[in-house]
Amino acid sequence: MAEQIPFNSIADVLTKLGSSAIQQIGSAFGVAKELTKLTKKLTTIKGVLVDAEKRQEESDAVKEWVRRLKDVVYDADDLLDDFATHQLQRGGVARQVSDFFSSSNQLAFRFKMSDRLKDIKEEIDEIVKEIPMLSLIQGNITHREVESSRRDTHSFVLTSQVVGREENKEEIIKSLVSSDNQEILSMVAIVGIGGLGKTTLAQLVYNAEDVEKYFDHRIWVCVSDNFDVKSLVKKILKEVCREDVEKLELNGLKNLLHEKINQNRCLLVLDDVWNENSEEWDRLKSLLMVVGKGSKILVTTRHSKVASIMGINSPFFLEGLKDSLAWDLFSKIAFIEEPEKVNPKLVEIGKEIVNMCNGVPLVIKTLGTILRLKTEESHWLSIKNNRNLLSLGAGNDNVLSVLKLSYNDLPIYLKQCFTYCALFPKDYEIEKNMLVQLWMAQGYIQASDVGNQYFEELLSRSLLEEAEKDAYNDISSCKMHDLIHDLAQLVIGSEVLFLEDDVKEISKEVHHVSLFYSMNLKLEALRVKHIRTFLSIPKYHWCKDDSIPSIGFSSFKCLRVLSLNGFNVKKVPKSIGKLSHLRYLDLSHNKFKVLPNSIIRLKNLQTLKLIGCLNLTKFPKDIRELINLRHWENDGYMPCGIGELTSLQSLPVFVVGGVGRLSELKGLNNLKGELRIEKLENVRDVVVESREANLREKKYIRFLGLQWRNLLAQSNEDAETLMEGLHPPPSLEKLRIRGYGGMRFPSWMSNGGVSHLKSLQLLNLENVEYVGCSSEGPFFPFLEKLDLNQMPALKELWRDLPTHPPPSCPCLSHLQIHYCDGLASLELHSSPLLSHLDIQSCRELTSLELHSSPLLSKLRISVCRKLTSLLLPLSPVLSSLEISSCYKLTSLLLPLSPVLSSLKISSCHKLTSSLLPLSPSLSSLDIWDCPDLASLELHSYPLLSSLSIAHCGMLTSLLVPPSRLLSQLDITYCSELASLELHSSPLLSKLIISHCPGLTSVQVSSLPCLKTLQLCNVRKRVFRQLMLVTDSSLESLHMEGIYDMISLPHVLLEHASTLQRLSIRECYERNFSLFSIPLPLLMVASLLIFHFLSSLCSLCMHWHRQNSFLCFIPFYKISLKLKHNIDKNT
Repeated sequence: MAEQIPFNSIADVLTKLGSSAIQQIGSAFGVAKELTKLTKKLTTIKGVLVDAEKRQEESDAVKEWVRRLKDVVYDADDLLDDFATHQLQRGGVARQVSDFFSSSNQLAFRFKMSDRLKDIKEEIDEIVKEIPMLSLIQGNITHREVESSRRDTHSFVLTSQVVGREENKEEIIKSLVSSDNQEILSMVAIVGIGGLGKTTLAQLVYNAEDVEKYFDHRIWVCVSDNFDVKSLVKKILKEVCREDVEKLELNGLKNLLHEKINQNRCLLVLDDVWNENSEEWDRLKSLLMVVGKGSKILVTTRHSKVASIMGINSPFFLEGLKDSLAWDLFSKIAFIEEPEKVNPKLVEIGKEIVNMCNGVPLVIKTLGTILRLKTEESHWLSIKNNRNLLSLGAGNDNVLSVLKLSYNDLPIYLKQCFTYCALFPKDYEIEKNMLVQLWMAQGYIQASDVGNQYFEELLSRSLLEEAEKDAYNDISSCKMHDLIHDLAQLVIGSEVLFLEDDVKEISKEVHHVSLFYSMNLKLEALRVKHIRTFLSIPKYHWCKDDSIPSIGFSSFKCLRVLSLNGFNVKKVPKSIGKLSHLRYLDLSHNKFKVLPNSIIRLKNLQTLKLIGCLNLTKFPKDIRELINLRHWENDGYMPCGIGELTSLQSLPVFVVGGVGRLSELKGLNNLKGELRIEKLENVRDVVVESREANLREKKYIRFLGLQWRNLLAQSNEDAETLMEGLHPPPSLEKLRIRGYGGMRFPSWMSNGGVSHLKSLQLLNLENVEYVGCSSEGPFFPFLEKLDLNQMPALKELWRDLPTHPPPSCPCLSHLQIHYCDGLASLELHSSPLLSHLDIQSCRELTSLELHSSPLLSKLRISVCRKLTSLLLPLSPVLSSLEISSCYKLTSLLLPLSPVLSSLKISSCHKLTSSLLPLSPSLSSLDIWDCPDLASLELHSYPLLSSLSIAHCGMLTSLLVPPSRLLSQLDITYCSELASLELHSSPLLSKLIISHCPGLTSVQVSSLPCLKTLQLCNVRKRVFRQLMLVTDSSLESLHMEGIYDMISLPHVLLEHASTLQRLSIRECYERNFSLFSIPLPLLMVASLLIFHFLSSLCSLCMHWHRQNSFLCFIPFYKISLKLKHNIDKNT
């Protein structure tokens, strides 16, 4: 593989050579001419780098030339860093010159630096001399501006608009949900080379409606390279139960797994499996054998051998897209307009390119992205004539060679930034801010703003994929597709060492070390001067206590990045101060108490992270000497002198207390993004410190959090004075105030002082009675989200409004009001953009009126016990309505909503059926605890798919009209319900009737798709009537408290072939005979019998002893209730 060209590193060295600091040092040390010559030589070399990158693919001599160049450039970078650092540590050039002849140390330093410079210059001279010998050609390297926004192709690639996989999807779904294969656990594999879309196809299958309905649990686990049984079981449990399982050992994990998935039909997707160790696979499979019959494992892998080892004899081999589908995919990406409107010659060339891609979607997307917006035929022809395209399809190497075209197409300033991402493991979610900080530490970029633009461009080229977005809808993290990750690894080559276990020796070619899974790491082998990165990956490593020895760092002379995140470090060695080149230091989640004074010698340090260092109590007294520090992350108390770090750009948390006074913020006007100020009750002089904090001048802050934790530690008047002085910049977008004890908000909240605010959160404010006060115009003209929580004194949102007020917040889209007990009425006069309204636990609220909210789509009102009326305007887009625990609500005036799909009403004791909203689009209706509901008209809901009715004591009859979509019906605790009419429901798959003792008449049409039937505390005739109309599709039957049943009806035998779970509980009729259960029904996958009277004990015990047939039941449990209070399990 060719060597990576150090474009960014050379640019960084040239930038340093041109700086005034290095020029002054050169003059002071008498090496100015040598540095000037070095600049000229490197500029000459820079001019041939583009040609060298192309030529080294064919010439080993050029490849070796590049390798030597890379080493000497790193040496030059280290030398210039040493010059600059020495200047900073000595206190400036003037002092250096004055002390020069009087200091033997200075003389020794000069000779040492001169010798190093001489060696570097000689090597560079040799490299320059070889340029004509290698026939390298000068070319222009343009650093064009990065586009501020992503290209149109970005949304298409990130949203994964799938082309041509519908047949594949249906075939796999059929194999998963087929009733023909009823093994306890069977497997399906999707096999294909990288880039064919195996994961995308698995995702389509996983999210299909039929699959979701068929399985009790769906579990997605990304496996990748590390097939570790313990880790995989943890991932499975996190998907199933969302519990913290990190500290459990394998035996505890096994017990919890069996508890959660026992006899449940599960789909487990194991994505990207590489494991070829059959023993590891058998260990995992043995732990999964408690699942219910019909469970499946869906595997995606690049190698058929993996499928064979897992016992999958007939895997599904995924092929490339057909020509027409491949062209559809390519044309959507490559052309902005329809192909018919594009230059016919480009269409012709494009079709030839697509034909050579062998239908590999990732290659098609990559080439389409490269050619997008390119209108020159020559550019398209250069791609078509690339010889790597002619050999596609043989394997991953050929695909990678094509993907390398996307790397070659990158501007030079992006190439090292892209390959540096290879330090992270596959499928790892990379934080954008951290990645930009790492690029800065390596000298690839000089400013975080530039790094953010580079990040966006890599996204636009699909070399990075969006993972998460922040509160501002900006992308905050990314991932790399497996194949793109392979490409980055291929390009960066031997420069990176992925440390997974102890190593004895490291090659001199290694410059970056990334720690993934090592458990017994020893740093001795890493004591080599050429390492520039030691990066531990959070959540990917585990180190035992004391596994990191307290060693010296003097051997790590070139280190730019050091991350010991989560290493259980109990003491930071003083020798850390010798890492003079260090730019990025992450000591988060460690146990040390003291940050040593030697750290102030790290004059180049840009990023310091100390998150989760709970024992840290002592900082260096001269922390202000970290003059280049730009990013400080610490969630504990602040050190004295942090206010003098005027280069700081990010300080997410500032904790007031001890020596960390609020006035420390005074000079930190370069802060960007987020600033949370906590423990404001510790401010001593509220007037002086709030003024000196100077928040108004921090114009780059987007989010400000102000938090008090102890209301009693500060008077209301002091809190108001302090808040008045904490005037944020007018450009602020998000404001959160928590624990404020004042009665009034500051004037800057009502006079346009934060006019650009988009989000406002007010939490736990005990004394505030209103949010805003004004009679002129909008309070917050751009506010989109307003969250009011735990404000018991709140009486109204806006005070002193005119008779016909304008919109208070014309852009408001989300309004949430929780636990505001003093709010008696709420009237929103005009909210033209309001889409989400959530009101909860406002106990004194009696009326709610909304005027003109045409975009309201989701409305939830709960625990407003005094609310009597609800007046809602016409909202043509209202899709979800939930009203609960509004005991006095008698009137629900809701105009017809054409798209209302979900309606939930619970504990509305005065609400009757005549007041329910009518909406023909309703698909889900849930009514609970409405005792005055005497009848329910369902003809108005022809699209209903789910109906649940519970605790409606006045309901005497229920008519369910014919429905072609109804799939679930749940009727529970309706004590007066006497009759049920259930007409044609061909898709009904789940029916629950529970605690309806008065139900005597059931009229039901055929139930051809019923899979689950649960009957609790109903009469025998109800059970018989339902069984007579249920076709042979039943899979799960639960009977409980059917008092007058003495035997199971023989009609159940018709379901013996499909029934998987049979549960009989508390059938107290003394004549009921367990022997009446037909033998075929005993062969179900799960048989559970609970709580029979003592008269049946002998029969049951005899049954258990005669276990010649019970031994064939995969799972059975008999629980005998003796004397009504003793359980005996056998």
